[in-house]
Amino acid sequence: MRLASLVVTLFLFNSAGCGAESLFQPSVRSPHLGEIIYCLMPDRFYCGDPSNNRGGSSSTNPNVNGFDPSNQNFFHGGDLKGVTEKLDYIRDLGATAIWMSPIFRNRTVQEFGPGKPPKAGYHGYWVLDFTNVDPHFGSKADYGRLVSSAKDRGMGIIMDVVVNHTAHVIQPKNGVREYQYKFSKPYRDANGKPFDDRDYINREDFPKLDPEISFPIPPTFATEADRHIKVPDWLNDPTVYHNRGEASSSGESALYGSISGLDDLFTEQLRVVRGMTAIYANWIREFDIAGFRVDTVKHVNSEFWQSFIPSVLQVAQQCGRKDFWIIGEVYSLDPAFISEYVHRAAMPSVLDFGFQHAAVGFASGADAPGKMAEL
Repeated sequence: MRLASLVVTLFLFNSAGCGAESLFQPSVRSPHLGEIIYCLMPDRFYCGDPSNNRGGSSSTNPNVNGFDPSNQNFFHGGDLKGVTEKLDYIRDLGATAIWMSPIFRNRTVQEFGPGKPPKAGYHGYWVLDFTNVDPHFGSKADYGRLVSSAKDRGMGIIMDVVVNHTAHVIQPKNGVREYQYKFSKPYRDANGKPFDDRDYINREDFPKLDPEISFPIPPTFATEADRHIKVPDWLNDPTVYHNRGEASSSGESALYGSISGLDDLFTEQLRVVRGMTAIYANWIREFDIAGFRVDTVKHVNSEFWQSFIPSVLQVAQQCGRKDFWIIGEVYSLDPAFISEYVHRAAMPSVLDFGFQHAAVGFASGADAPGKMAEL
């Protein structure tokens, strides 16, 4: 299996409160700026244990077990034992840390509507169980061995964190999938009274919701089994999701809409904030991970991050990891837009997509040198 890597070497760090007394401020430094991060997707890296290729399924049907190396949309067999086996190779490249795509148990295969081919969750972003490792990748014991073996070689393991959504399980009871805007279709409490969720962000008194009347797209389930398929169990409550239809890349639907039909969590609810914080705090306590790469930051309200980030950092410090990494993914080429998430969303650092795009354009000759200067 071909080895694939992506070295991420630059993050955007911003300092708050630039004074008017000077046009220049001291450079913001982090203990992680000298690190070289090797990025990999376990499924596409190396197979260390062929016995888990089908994720524990006895079926030979790829649409059931998710394994088909001939199909780019299915599992190919890479796993945590494979990563552990190749740690010396990664270290000898000069890497000091490894960022892996999510390793949580995913919905093995998902359907995306009539006429569309099924796809498998080989990438890790369609999570069903946030507390366990996907059986295609191995076990929690395998993950623990990887983390400790990497540390023995002077490398840290960065966990990819998903809080915006879960796997696609909830179905629209009324068949509507287009985004429903709040100005015309407000949320309603369990008594049918309209309310603005932003008035109750992170509050104990968030209105009680009823799946039948509170949402513009009432949620339902295709099967009885789907009602209890997620872990932890609180994720099976359909009222902890936005239930507003498909998302776009900006505007209201970027926060409240579903990306590719995935179940979009109602992160304005304190219950969701506490639930997700507890999930990732437990991973920090159980494993000596070096940090988090946080997925889809711009699709989650800033107030969520303002609570989540300090809380998980506190747990990391209590576990003796004072230099715990947190790197947010805010996909935009606009440095000003990206930097806002450092200031108002409490992100210690974010990936600098603007620089990456400009650097590639400059190096390839596709863009004039002035593009770099504009940053």
